[in-house]
Amino acid sequence: MKIDQNLVVFITGASSGFGFEVAKDLLEKGTKCYLTDRDDIDTEFLAKYPKDQVTFRNLDVTDEQGIKSCIDDCVQKFGHLDAVLNSAGIGTPYQSIIDEKFSFSMLNLCLNINVVGTFNVCKYAALQMVKQQNQNNQKKDYVIVNVGSVASANATQGMSIYGASKGAVLGMTLPMARDLGKYGIRVVCMCPGFFNTRMGYSVPERLYKAMARVTALGRHGEPCEFSHAFQGIVESTFINGSHFYMDSSFAVPLL
Repeated sequence: MKIDQNLVVFITGASSGFGFEVAKDLLEKGTKCYLTDRDDIDTEFLAKYPKDQVTFRNLDVTDEQGIKSCIDDCVQKFGHLDAVLNSAGIGTPYQSIIDEKFSFSMLNLCLNINVVGTFNVCKYAALQMVKQQNQNNQKKDYVIVNVGSVASANATQGMSIYGASKGAVLGMTLPMARDLGKYGIRVVCMCPGFFNTRMGYSVPERLYKAMARVTALGRHGEPCEFSHAFQGIVESTFINGSHFYMDSSFAVPLL
């Protein structure tokens, strides 16, 4: 799969963080991007690109019908769908499971966004990709990239809710790849550590600096580094059912 003007990529969580960085890089290369987010995107950013290259729609990934409508709209606008980046997600407060104020409402919200939302985007994107594959004379490559976390399998204390949600994202990736491989659809999970994004900066400053010191490089990741890795997955057509950590050998401390 080449990253060029013929590629159509559907991105959730595109208004900031990883989603925004990937969208920016892809648009600069001429790729067609269908961008979605619950929050509005910078209109000046969108105005830099032709309307036949990029579309933005507000989407809350807890809205299953909204997901289906956006996938359908993407295909109607661009003719097909080649790749997906599931970067919509939320973090959670650091909170012990035995805290009297443990938030079950936050648990439900986090699971609905990070797990159910990711699953449903995968579902409706895959249905469209299967449809396209059945219409093709020659088998094509498609890819769905989910965003897990270093917390998917190595969450620190106080991250029971977030770790559970990102563990589920990691856990669904391999069976999805096995389900969809016969249709030429790859599924991969990227598991980033701490990055210099809005979500990263939401961590208390003292903790954020401490987290940098326990990586092998002594720093946090830059969003452009995530984008480069995503593009590598898109173009490396034998990567499938895999997950990998982008965390600079992060050693989870006892805080």
